[in-house]
Amino acid sequence: MPSFVANVNQQTDVLPKGVKALMDNGLVTIPGRYIKPPSHRAVKHLIVPGVEIPVIDMAALESDREKFVQTLCKASSEWGIFQVINHGIPVATMQGMVHGVLELFDLPIEEKMKYYTEEVFVPVRYCTSMTPSQETHMEWHDHFQHYFSNREKEHPWPEKPACYKRLASSYVSSVRHLSQTLMSALSEGLGLDSNCLAKSFGDSEMILRSNYYLPCPNPDLALGMNGHTDSGGLTILFEDQVGGLQARKGDLWYDLKPIKNAFIVNIADQLEILSNGKYKSIEHRVLVQPDQTRLSIVAFCNPSRDAVIGPLLELIDEQNPLLYKSTLYQEHITNAETPHYHIEDLQASVKLCNHGSVMHGRGPSSRGPGSAKVKHVQECIGGQVHGRGNPAANQQSWIVH
Repeated sequence: MPSFVANVNQQTDVLPKGVKALMDNGLVTIPGRYIKPPSHRAVKHLIVPGVEIPVIDMAALESDREKFVQTLCKASSEWGIFQVINHGIPVATMQGMVHGVLELFDLPIEEKMKYYTEEVFVPVRYCTSMTPSQETHMEWHDHFQHYFSNREKEHPWPEKPACYKRLASSYVSSVRHLSQTLMSALSEGLGLDSNCLAKSFGDSEMILRSNYYLPCPNPDLALGMNGHTDSGGLTILFEDQVGGLQARKGDLWYDLKPIKNAFIVNIADQLEILSNGKYKSIEHRVLVQPDQTRLSIVAFCNPSRDAVIGPLLELIDEQNPLLYKSTLYQEHITNAETPHYHIEDLQASVKLCNHGSVMHGRGPSSRGPGSAKVKHVQECIGGQVHGRGNPAANQQSWIVH
């Protein structure tokens, strides 16, 4: 058994072994733990079918960078989710990753259970739903997850299948490059230097998660994944053509129509905070099918866990007051991983209390410490902050009366 496996003392015979294990054993009706209460199920009349979200053509990055940035910024502001085409990642790399992931899920259950844990920040994790021991109503999916920390020189990989390390390493390298390109353009869309957002992330991390949604005997009673926003920075998803991913705007859920060999990219919580609300972290969920298996491979491009994330100083003025607290990213993801922590709770935990126009001071200015109108308020941003990722983390915060 690999030395990095967590929870090695758990009795694997009492752990939930996953949806695939249930289906392989001839399941014909959905178990009670996977049945969602009526208030959490998909309501058909609130679903808009076959929606084509904004499409970002990466080829335009070289021919007309300014227009590309404007298009990307608009999609991130109005939708918070878009598809990326002509991204430069070879189809062979993408399909190779799919092949490796399918072999991973097809391993004998005894092999997969070596990696079973509900801990998020372990190098390799296999689990079903999110945290089954804490959930009353589980999600209809299994997943494998890799946590990549830049502090680790070598990432441990599953021993089987033999091809997986090679295929996944190539995929991760390609997606990381794509995320850096998009982050640079998103910085420019805010009127900032191209490396500003990346600097705010500190020693950025990546979580690669492969989700496996088996056919569900009673799909109207279940969800593949509950409605949520992503707690990190930027999410890059590659999926098959089965569909099921939905994004929410207002009271309606939009059924997203995937483009073959494109990536679906969505803004996550930390980019919304850094942009002071200009970019939108969109709520999304996954429905399951009665007769089709869906596979998605998701790269979460995140700040360092010890980065303090808050609105960037350059974006704050009298017309654009501070909207969010500065928060240690580790605290944000701890809240987000709590099973009973709802989206509204998560948003409330980072939204700034309403005290009027809030500004950051940076040296002598009419808004800085020298101004008679300025009063220092730590209580409104959660007390004194420490960190290297966000420029606002190392500055005083000020509120104008």
